Amino acid sequence: MNMQTAPLNILLIKMRYIGDVILTTPLLKSLKNGLPGAKIDMLVNLGTESVLDDHPCADRVYAFDYTLAKKKPIRSLRLMAALRQQKYDTVIDLTGNDRSALFTFLSAAPLRIGYAGDRRLRNRLVYHREIDSVLGSIHTVDHHLRAAEILGLPPADIHPSIHVSMQKAERMEKFLSQQGLKADQDFVIIHPGARRPYKSWPRERFAGLGDEIIRKYRIPLILSGSRGDRDICAEIAGRMKETPLNLAGKVSLSDLPALIAESRCLIGNDSAPIHIATAVKTPLVALFGPTKWEAWAPRREQDTVLAAEFPCRPCGHSRFQCPLGDQYCMSEIAFDSVRDAVEKIMESGIQG
Repeated sequence: MNMQTAPLNILLIKMRYIGDVILTTPLLKSLKNGLPGAKIDMLVNLGTESVLDDHPCADRVYAFDYTLAKKKPIRSLRLMAALRQQKYDTVIDLTGNDRSALFTFLSAAPLRIGYAGDRRLRNRLVYHREIDSVLGSIHTVDHHLRAAEILGLPPADIHPSIHVSMQKAERMEKFLSQQGLKADQDFVIIHPGARRPYKSWPRERFAGLGDEIIRKYRIPLILSGSRGDRDICAEIAGRMKETPLNLAGKVSLSDLPALIAESRCLIGNDSAPIHIATAVKTPLVALFGPTKWEAWAPRREQDTVLAAEFPCRPCGHSRFQCPLGDQYCMSEIAFDSVRDAVEKIMESGIQG
């Protein structure tokens, strides 16, 4: 790359969910390593931005409030104007929907990059260069890294990263002490929630697994989740014969990486915490069902992925439960398989 014409002021747009944002961090690192003098900002959805707190490769993170923008469209215009004032020389649209394309176009950046797709007329108007990659056809991280490739930059890493500051680590240590955990005490986390209920392993199996972990390893078992996961965590705790530490609704997304970083192991469904775990190098057992796991699964050596594979996947229906029945998908992941995966991590002595 000719460094005289190399991008120096870059905006990445990823207006999706928490896990999607985490999986952009290898691209962030590749751009920062390949263009050490460049300023790299990100535009993400409100509620996802805190996973980029203190990230060494992100200079500024803008959060788009979709709910507020629907009520007051002027807010969107103000954000678009603020981004245009930054005079980005390169904007990379990693989202590919109409909203992100509009932000990309109105940035007026001399180089606008997006993914090829069915919206040919829109893409021809918005993007100067198109990336020949379809989301889901390869791993999502590799899909993002194609943007570095189009700029002539090699991938710096294929694993996501989240920075846990000393301040957050110390705050989490103090919080855990207040919850009754001793300093440097090992613990395991079960995160039983998922964005859609049919992506969740059966609750009674999480309860049985929690009991076995406490009995076999004689360490605390933490149930983690957002406020929306309080009911499921309470149900699992109620089913257990042993007593877990239920932290559902008590740890913010901003502080969750610090909690997971201290854990010996995390067990969770296809949801943001498994991506946080691999980003802070905590061993994990990830449970996949409806999603095409090949495109989303953590890939570190200590990461274990167990999947229920059916011909109907990937599915993305909007129903509360699987239309083929509650026992059709995630329940196919055997209890023994998950227990054995946890045992392998615990007995290997692998630490985050």
